[in-house]
Amino acid sequence: MRTAIAALGLALATAACAPSVPESDDPFDSVAQLRGHVCGRAMVGSAVVIDRGLLVTAAHNVVGSEGGVTATFEDGVEHPVTLVGIDTQRDLALLSVPTAERPAINLSDPVRGEPGRIIRLRAQAERAEVPYTDAEPVIAVGRDMYDQESNIRRVNVRVRAAAGAGYSGGPVLNSNDEMTGVVYATARLEDMTYANASAEVQSFQDAIDPTTEVSSGPCSR
Repeated sequence: MRTAIAALGLALATAACAPSVPESDDPFDSVAQLRGHVCGRAMVGSAVVIDRGLLVTAAHNVVGSEGGVTATFEDGVEHPVTLVGIDTQRDLALLSVPTAERPAINLSDPVRGEPGRIIRLRAQAERAEVPYTDAEPVIAVGRDMYDQESNIRRVNVRVRAAAGAGYSGGPVLNSNDEMTGVVYATARLEDMTYANASAEVQSFQDAIDPTTEVSSGPCSR
């Protein structure tokens, strides 16, 4: 009995010492600015924490990367990232950042007509956002990142907002500051921004082994 009690006490002590991910109601606490050298050019994009030490971003931010991609949060701390998952059909990538103890953002399905905002961090951790009023879930079928025909049907959320390139890989938020999608494209002439819906992000994450580094693949352009 004494041995069993001692073992239980050790298990409880180990659980108590395990680091916990902080919680936050501020979505900017979960957003990072990505920087690196990708396909012969300087890349600046966004990424968002979706689980302990795991960030999701747009695949085109890291495809063809030559190493040295970093994620910087609002506190100014720069973290090296490791690519552990990539989907060039859906334009999604999963990054491991074990040194970043940041809160995971809450996910939600997009609702037609709901308002919200798209957010990112600029240089010097300056906050930036673009509001929208008319989210629309859509089914996207078309070409992949390499401009090849693709039969992949993916759930997207489309919003009327002219987000710039630095927002790519960042979150589309609803009025409750829950993430409904991850930005991957904009159509400036139409003032539209397109994002992979949260269900696509969750399915993508579920299929990835976050302990295994993967190749970024060739440049998309």
